[in-house]
Amino acid sequence: MTKILGAQLYTVRNFAGTPNELDESLRKIKEMGYTTIQLSAIWHIPVDELAAIARGHGLKVVVTHIPYDRFINDLDGVIRDHHTLGCGLAGLGGLPAEYHSAEGYIAFAKKFSAIADELAQNGLKFSYHNHHWEFQSYNGKLGMDVLIEQTSPENFLFTLDTYWVQVGGGDPSAWIRRLKNRVEAIHLKDLTIIDSQQIMTEIMEGNLHWPEILQACEEAGVKWYLIERDDGPTDAFDSLKISYNNLHKFGFS
Repeated sequence: MTKILGAQLYTVRNFAGTPNELDESLRKIKEMGYTTIQLSAIWHIPVDELAAIARGHGLKVVVTHIPYDRFINDLDGVIRDHHTLGCGLAGLGGLPAEYHSAEGYIAFAKKFSAIADELAQNGLKFSYHNHHWEFQSYNGKLGMDVLIEQTSPENFLFTLDTYWVQVGGGDPSAWIRRLKNRVEAIHLKDLTIIDSQQIMTEIMEGNLHWPEILQACEEAGVKWYLIERDDGPTDAFDSLKISYNNLHKFGFS
């Protein structure tokens, strides 16, 4: 399977305030070698403009992060936007705080199972992005367990984030394998320690076990590999370039 690298645009959110800034940012990303992107945190730009700018640079939108309220109050608009973008994965960036309880995870799974089913009826799939809080245990069961067990493997997918799995005390490789065929898009993000503080860093510059993680991704059927770094000391574009170059040596394009 071809291993295709993409850039999570949350990484460069501070350089996408206007259509012109986004256009320049995508030019830089394309020149690095990336061919796919995730749209996140730049919904202040109209979707038709987002789609046109991405197409103009030959970049395919493969997944999004959509605000929770839009899934609840404007699902028809979410569906239209994804068809405009040519994007098959409608993603949620995280679990709202009101669901952080044993009962909350069950309620969320029920609510978004129905949303995922409606997306599927319109040719799309739902993809949930984890942080560390899904690895809190409630009555002996992790929040992540509830999301996996109470949702459809066909329609409710996961954009697994390697950094946050590690922070939550999990083994990224093991969770990738557990979610076989449910992770079409993954966030590759590394973790290192500086001055006794854990921070995000570029891929293969930190402490995660990348050969094992990447092997697990192949076994699990991951299609889209998205590079992300929320914050850190390195310039955002330099960070994307370093991660791309490091992974390119391992057969990624």
